Amino acid sequence: MFYNQPLAHRFGKALADDLESGEWQRAEMAVAWVRRSGTKHVAAPFTKFLRAGGLAQVTVGVDIENTSHEGLSDLLALQSEGNIETFVHHNEASVVFHPKVYLLRNATNARLIVGSNNLTEAGLFLNTEAGLQLDAPLGDQAIIDACTALAAWRDPASEFARRLDMTLLNDLLKLGYIFPEEELRRRRKTSDQQSKKRRPAAGQALFKFQHVTRPEVRRGAAVTRKVPGTVLLMRVRRASESARRTQIQIPIRVVESKFFSGIKGIASAHNGQEHPLIKASARGSLNTIKVEIPEIEAMTDPVIRLERTATAIIYQAFDALSVLGTPIRQAMLNGFAMTPSTTNQTIKDTARATWWRFI
Repeated sequence: MFYNQPLAHRFGKALADDLESGEWQRAEMAVAWVRRSGTKHVAAPFTKFLRAGGLAQVTVGVDIENTSHEGLSDLLALQSEGNIETFVHHNEASVVFHPKVYLLRNATNARLIVGSNNLTEAGLFLNTEAGLQLDAPLGDQAIIDACTALAAWRDPASEFARRLDMTLLNDLLKLGYIFPEEELRRRRKTSDQQSKKRRPAAGQALFKFQHVTRPEVRRGAAVTRKVPGTVLLMRVRRASESARRTQIQIPIRVVESKFFSGIKGIASAHNGQEHPLIKASARGSLNTIKVEIPEIEAMTDPVIRLERTATAIIYQAFDALSVLGTPIRQAMLNGFAMTPSTTNQTIKDTARATWWRFI
């Protein structure tokens, strides 16, 4: 499975689901950077995984001033929840520790994900990232090779890796290997200001601006898909292929989820226009929710991506066969293949049904 973030996948949501699924007994990870912006999103899933008896081994780099004191401190604190080991990998030469590898396994099978996602909020949810997932038996050669690499990167005998404890954490901070996040933000701000001086003035920018919403932090049993900052993918059906080619119907159970709480309309990311949600009744009870999506009129098989902010829902519409529509459609097809299925549909006839999946 290929992951395309943030268009059709959010790695932080998938990682949390894997840790909480009960399917895996061991989680091994190696990333270049970790920050509290990332650990705050995976703390609850990690806690559930560890309390259920899972073993976690995490290897983190400290290069290029990106890993923070708070991020490592949060990983260290998880030791109170169960069996987790954190290692810091560094080469004193000008060589960067830069892998992003996630391996989950049980007694017989494994899930290997190799991509570009660090344990930061940007890496888990916001950045344009990519990953490739392989589900295979433990004896698969790619799984064996990944196990070997992960073990080598955290092996203290190599003298590139050291097991994290409070003494090492304090030494890393004192000697300038890591910094507090406030200091990292100050340094980043200074760098950004210098970069902006070299950029074109407003109105002369070469590329499009599009904001990506930060998800809310999961607290205990909170479900990410039902709160602002999450994403809904839909394959929609028109009210009519002739008379009403721009009107779609949203299933009531979707609109009644917390994703739509307090929302009376959805806004187009293409032009900013807002379209109201219209309630339609039959025989005295709510039958469906209708909304106009003008962009789909000429499309053969429309799919839409809806992103919830604190106050609005922003949508993008694409033809399922287009460059940007294909990953969205494929993500929903992938959801059908999962156990249990994460993609839903309105009727049994998949070709005629509306599909939806929260990511």
